[in-house]
Amino acid sequence: MKKKNIISLTIAFAFLSIAVTGILLYIKQKSHAAEITHTVFGLIFIGFAIFHIVNNWSSITAYSKERKTGKFQKEFIVAAAIFGVVLIGGVTEILEPVAEAGRIFAPKRKRTENLSFEEIKTNQDTKGTALRVLVEKNKETEIPVVTIWVEDSTHKFVENLYVPAKEAKMPESEEEAREGHFDMVDFKPESLPTWQAKTTSKLPLSEKDTPHDNFVVNSKTSAKGTFYVLLEVKSKGKNEVYEAKVSGGISKLTSKGSSLIKSGLVEIL
Repeated sequence: MKKKNIISLTIAFAFLSIAVTGILLYIKQKSHAAEITHTVFGLIFIGFAIFHIVNNWSSITAYSKERKTGKFQKEFIVAAAIFGVVLIGGVTEILEPVAEAGRIFAPKRKRTENLSFEEIKTNQDTKGTALRVLVEKNKETEIPVVTIWVEDSTHKFVENLYVPAKEAKMPESEEEAREGHFDMVDFKPESLPTWQAKTTSKLPLSEKDTPHDNFVVNSKTSAKGTFYVLLEVKSKGKNEVYEAKVSGGISKLTSKGSSLIKSGLVEIL
């Protein structure tokens, strides 16, 4: 076997692999396998290319300079100029639009929202079943007022899971409203009539008003077997009641309207 032939053929196969994976990376198909293949064959290509240059050094110098005068050939000057322009364009990021043009072929990815939940703890001294209620409000829902309670399998009231102590009111000053400064008043049970008609205790389980954004209530209930978790919410003069039948695992809070709460879940811990 001729060493020169092996090197040339290996370089050709390496170039083919680099070309294919390079196109995949260009159109943003950045799988881990494509990156590994591109890198490994790139290293192979560099290694065998060095051997190729060493074995053909006399031919390369002949391409670069004239034998009689020693001057650089026009081909060498053109090739060096192209190399210099591309290198400078890449280093200075001028060629970024060219490098990123392949993004138009990439599949569009849906943006995921990073949700954060304010944590509230209630009924920690209660002996019973630990549960978690996650509440994700709609973007249009402003300064909501919420209560959460438990009813047994016959819809008889058992206990409250969350009752705020305060209600936030929109201030008269538009500037204060933009800065998130709200007027605070004592929570009025009559603002949530469904809960008021059911509950046997109107004592607050939180010292503050209902969180304005998403929140999670970690609580306990003395209810056993199958029971119901209910949530009443008021925003902009509109009331909605959500209900989940709980027997274990995760249950979804649902309502006929479902315009104030985007998602509500009850999880048995």
